[in-house]
Amino acid sequence: MSARPAADRWSVLGESSDPVPGDPEEVAALGRELRRTAEAIEKEAREIKALASVENWKGKTATEFRGSAEGAGDKLRRAFKRYDEAANALGTQVRDGVCSNEYASELHRAQQLADKALHDAEAAHDDLTTAQRSLDGQPHDTPKDDPDSKKFTKQKEHADSALSAAKDTLEAAKGIRDRAAGRAADAIHDVIEGDGLKDGWTDKFKNWVHENAGWLTQISKWAGRIALWAGVAALALGWIPVIGQAIAAVANAVALLASVVALATDLVLALGGEGSWKSVILDAVGVATFGIGRAAMSGARGAAAGGKALARSGLFRNAVASGMKSGKAWNLANRGAQGAIRGKAAAEAMRTMPKGKFPTWSNLKEGFSPVSMYRDTVDGAKSIGSAFSKQGWSEGLKGMAAPRSLGTLDPELARTASDLDGIAPAGLKLPEVSGALSNFSAHTNVWAGSTFAGVAAGAEGAYGTVTSLYDKVAG
Repeated sequence: MSARPAADRWSVLGESSDPVPGDPEEVAALGRELRRTAEAIEKEAREIKALASVENWKGKTATEFRGSAEGAGDKLRRAFKRYDEAANALGTQVRDGVCSNEYASELHRAQQLADKALHDAEAAHDDLTTAQRSLDGQPHDTPKDDPDSKKFTKQKEHADSALSAAKDTLEAAKGIRDRAAGRAADAIHDVIEGDGLKDGWTDKFKNWVHENAGWLTQISKWAGRIALWAGVAALALGWIPVIGQAIAAVANAVALLASVVALATDLVLALGGEGSWKSVILDAVGVATFGIGRAAMSGARGAAAGGKALARSGLFRNAVASGMKSGKAWNLANRGAQGAIRGKAAAEAMRTMPKGKFPTWSNLKEGFSPVSMYRDTVDGAKSIGSAFSKQGWSEGLKGMAAPRSLGTLDPELARTASDLDGIAPAGLKLPEVSGALSNFSAHTNVWAGSTFAGVAAGAEGAYGTVTSLYDKVAG
C-alpha cells in the first residue's frame, strides 16, 4: 500500500488527521489467513467423517469414535462457518474501482475517494487564496463593477464551491468506510452469536477452574489431611492429661471445618473437569460423619443430663408414694441422683433430651452450627492455659475417667458416663431412666462410629489408605 497523506494536509478539509485510516492490504491478508483456517477445518471435518464411515471398522472403540466424531464434526462445521463468514466479510484481496461487500475493497475505495477529495480541496484552497490575494491587492477606490474585481470575485466563489464539494466527497468516503465496517462487524457478530461455539457461563467456569486448578488442588489436599489428623486427634489424643481435653474439644470442630473446605474445593474441581467425583463423595462422607459425630456428642450430653434429672424426679416421686415426707424424699432423691440439675434447668433437660437412639434435629443443628464450632474451638483454646497451672493439672487429673467402650473414647463422654454411676440402683430401675441411659450409650456409639468413618474417609481421600488395604487383602 502506498503511504497515506500526511496528517497536517487534511486540515484543509477541517480534519486533524487522516479521516479514513487503515491498510486494505493488511485487512485482505487477515482475510486470506482466515480463509486458510476455514479450509483446514473443512478438510479435518471431511477426514473425520470419512474415518467414521468405514464400515469394516467395528467394535467398542469404533462405536465410541463414531459417537465422538458426530459431536466433533458438528463443532467443526460450525467453526468452519465462523471462519468462512469472517473471511468473506473482510475479503481476501483488494479490488480496485468496484463496489463490493468485502471490507478490504470498500476501505480501498473509500480511501481513493478521500484522497480525491483532499486533492480537490487543496486545489480549491490554492485558487481561493490566489483570488483573495488579488482582491486584497486592488486599490481601495476600485469600483465594484471593475472587470478584474468581478473576475477575482467569481474565481473566489468557484473555489468556495469546489472546497464545499470536496468536503461532501470526503463525507461520502467516510460513509462508504463506515457502512462497510458495519456490515463486516455485523456479519462476524451474527455468526459468532449464532453458531453455538460461544463460551457460556459453564465454559467460562471450566476455563477458570482449569487455570486455577493448581492452588485449588493444594487447598483440597491440605484440607483433607487436616480433617484426617484432626479426627485422629479427637480419637487418640484426648487422653493426654489436661491439654488433651482441649485437643479433643477443638479437634472435632476443626475436622468438620476442614472437611467442608475440602468438599467445596473438590466439588469445584469436579464440576470444572479437573477433579474426581470420588473425592467429592469422600469429602461429603467426612462432612456428614464429623457433623453427625458432633451432633451425637450433643445428644449424649442431653441424654445424660435428662436421665439424671429423671432419676432424681422418679426417686422423689416413689419416696412420697411410699409415705415419706417431702423433705426427706428430696434428700433421698438428691443422694440417689448425685450431681443432677434441679429446678427449671431440670425440667428443660427432661423436655429437650433425645427420645431415641439417634441425634435429634436440634442436636444436628448444634453439630453442624458454625457458631457452635467457633465456640468449642475458642473454649478449647482457652482451656489450654490451665495446662500451665498446678491447679489446672490437679483438677484435670481429678476429672479424668477411663473409657468404658469405643463410644467413650472421648474424655468428655467418659467423664459423663462415670458421672452416671452416681445414680442409685433404685433410680436405674426406673424405665424412663433406663431408656435415657440406653439412649446415652447409643449416642456415644454414634459418635465413635461417625468419627471412625470420617477418619477412614479422610485417610482414603488424603492417601488412598482404604483402597490400598483392600488391594492387599484381596490380592
